[in-house]
Amino acid sequence: MMRGAVLTAALLLAGCASPVMTRLDTAAPAPLPSRASFALMPEADEAGLLPAQARDMVAAALRQRGWSQAESGSYLLAVTLADRPATIALKAGDDFGKPVGTLAPAADRSNNKGCARRDHRLTITLTERASGAVVYTGAASEFHCKAGLDETLPHLVAAAVERLDTGSGRVQIARDGAR
Repeated sequence: MMRGAVLTAALLLAGCASPVMTRLDTAAPAPLPSRASFALMPEADEAGLLPAQARDMVAAALRQRGWSQAESGSYLLAVTLADRPATIALKAGDDFGKPVGTLAPAADRSNNKGCARRDHRLTITLTERASGAVVYTGAASEFHCKAGLDETLPHLVAAAVERLDTGSGRVQIARDGAR
């Protein structure tokens, strides 16, 4: 009986001790200039405190990288923030309702090293003002069972902006933190 309790406790602690995996999907058809100007897309009236904070944090991260913020910037910056149940996969479909791709996977053993109740996701998009072409999209996401979106937001911003000049691809970055 005692051995079973010790084993159960060890398994529970092992799930909490595993690293947080930040999943990052980026798409950049062409290299971006190292320093450019950007303007923020107007935000929706119903946007709350966290989405506004996310916009401010991404804008600050771009300015730290040498970008300048201006009303008539060369690029328009859009920032979206989401918190959803981790058991739900988000799929994109065509005009006829046929699934054509997965936007966000559900939690499973291939993408999650512990418990997963929520999926926190930050997406940044840079659109060239002159042509309307999307020049960068970065979606950073993490599965969590206890951490709130406010706790994970700085890590999501850092991951999405850090890979700004690396082109397209998918990576998983391990970090220590509350799951």
